[in-house]
Amino acid sequence: MSFQSSPAPIYTPTDLNRFVDLLDAVLIPPGDAVVYVANTRDGKSAAAEGSLWTVGASGANARLVYESDDSQSRPAVSANGQSLAWLQDTDGAAQLYVGKLPGNEASRLTDFARGVGGAGPRWSPDSTRIAFDGCPRPPRDKALSYRITRPIWRRDGMGLVEDILSDVWVVPAGGGTPEQMTHEEGVITFLSWSPDGSRILYGVFAGPDSIDYDIKIVDYPSGNIHSVTTGRCLVYPAVGAWLPDGKVTFTSPWSINKRIELMVFDPATGTTESRTPDIDGQLFGLLQAGVNSEAFEPRIIVDSAGTYAYVYIQQGGSYVIHKIALSGERSVEPVSDPAYSAVPVDVCGSHLLTIRTSFKAPADIHLIDLDTGDASALTSLNGAWLSGTPFDVHHLSFQTPEGPTVEGWFLEPHGGSRPYPTVLHIHGGPFAGHGEIFSVDNMVLTSAGYGVLSVNFRGGSGYGDDFASTLIGDWGRYDMADVLQGVEVAVEAGLADTDRVASFGLSGGGYMTSWLLTHSDRFKAGVAECPVTDWAGMLASDIGNVVSTWMDSAPGHGPESMAPYLRMAPSTYAADCSAPLLIVEHEADLRCPVSQGDIFYNSLHLAGKKVEMLRLPGVPHVPYGADLRVRVERAEALVDWMDRYVR
Repeated sequence: MSFQSSPAPIYTPTDLNRFVDLLDAVLIPPGDAVVYVANTRDGKSAAAEGSLWTVGASGANARLVYESDDSQSRPAVSANGQSLAWLQDTDGAAQLYVGKLPGNEASRLTDFARGVGGAGPRWSPDSTRIAFDGCPRPPRDKALSYRITRPIWRRDGMGLVEDILSDVWVVPAGGGTPEQMTHEEGVITFLSWSPDGSRILYGVFAGPDSIDYDIKIVDYPSGNIHSVTTGRCLVYPAVGAWLPDGKVTFTSPWSINKRIELMVFDPATGTTESRTPDIDGQLFGLLQAGVNSEAFEPRIIVDSAGTYAYVYIQQGGSYVIHKIALSGERSVEPVSDPAYSAVPVDVCGSHLLTIRTSFKAPADIHLIDLDTGDASALTSLNGAWLSGTPFDVHHLSFQTPEGPTVEGWFLEPHGGSRPYPTVLHIHGGPFAGHGEIFSVDNMVLTSAGYGVLSVNFRGGSGYGDDFASTLIGDWGRYDMADVLQGVEVAVEAGLADTDRVASFGLSGGGYMTSWLLTHSDRFKAGVAECPVTDWAGMLASDIGNVVSTWMDSAPGHGPESMAPYLRMAPSTYAADCSAPLLIVEHEADLRCPVSQGDIFYNSLHLAGKKVEMLRLPGVPHVPYGADLRVRVERAEALVDWMDRYVR
């Protein structure tokens, strides 16, 4: 029996020119107004760069703070609530600006040839000084040769470490000569002033001879350095914050598939303790967003009393805000609902500023009253045109033959009838997941009449360490089994058309799409974006140190050590590809180098298979912050490929 769903607006890839991303937000003390960053100049359509906006706690009268044609980012409000600091692109480099609120004249505080970094700005507690990260040296002449000696020498989205070196600096808020506080010769990742304004907590990685990240304290103004912790820098450095009593809270190292803990360090005694008992989920975790998600960055938000730290924990397919007790008995309590995803970004008194999103709602700012638990929406950035989503969400859950339960979701398009031509949308990572977070890819696919199936297969985050460890040294086994079982569950439910199923994924999802098409004849077509296709070649990525862990074999120790790299590479099986494949490559991608697509494209051509490749110039690993024209072309290519080979 067919099922006719209710009508809803239909969106096309060109609608991405209207899609506004929320990029950052901060409260204005005492918490009755907000400054946020969004890529819109008029509040109605998307722009190429971010602009500073302000809105009251009632959500009314949003307006630009400081009008500019330059990109604005990283707003920070002084403790007295009177002034705003931010970064603004000037002549191709970000510089530090400051101005009075509610907004009038602005002053530029830095003139660094390389610009300043994104770890700051951070106001001192007395609102007289601003800490930031930067490097005053002239930029490298990119026409000349250069020598690499650092163990960590580049990062996706950042580029060459030598070009982004930074140190901790302090400048008077009223203007003056910046003071250099550190000489790390690395990349500063976060900054936080101590409550008395005498010290600055900071993170740093990619030092000249280091494979680690470090969290340190620098005394102001003497410049004396004290170590807090160090750990192996795999992909994500730790974050930290001061507590009102002079202690420090920070996160334990990310270890690929192990849970992260929240720690408290006492500089007076040198002792460290964990504040997280066994928790259901992964601190921070990694849900794959289909929008610009830079606002969803890991951070620790500490209340003024130092009683709780507010963080988000991925639990299954949701980011759930939790408050973690910082002293006494260890406790973790949820603050938000798993029916959507939410991350905390700031706190003032009883006001907790959060960003909320879901399958059906793009990111917007919500304010939670911590005394009552009531939440109110402050923005509706896409409300003027996104009048509804073109799909209904069906939650799926199934038991695998080996025992673990796997969950997924089917997005049923409006205006069609069951069963639907279906796109299996595979998340990356693989230590990641799909869930309650908006995706423009899902929006355009369901608008085009396709059902979208997501499966949080074994190896992903948010389901515990055992679940996450499944794929180490065994990619292409349980992950493939889980997504194929998910397809059959959707078919048996009458949602997916068994004869019209395609696969699509980015990064690790591109790997699985390439693997599926070379190991199964279940699919009519595939789109592999920034795929992993050749594991030996992945040693050239910016995370080559992670690859050997994934393969469970240190490379270069003879043919036997490289056997897993060959065995688990989709390019090894190119001759078995069973369906037309579109490879999408981002030419500035350092995470999954563009050569991964080149190798597979050429291998498939040599094997006589149907393959095409779309190249996106200047785009790093994650495409959702790219030039709007490129975003539209990418979405058009995705729908076109499905229309050609699936419908």
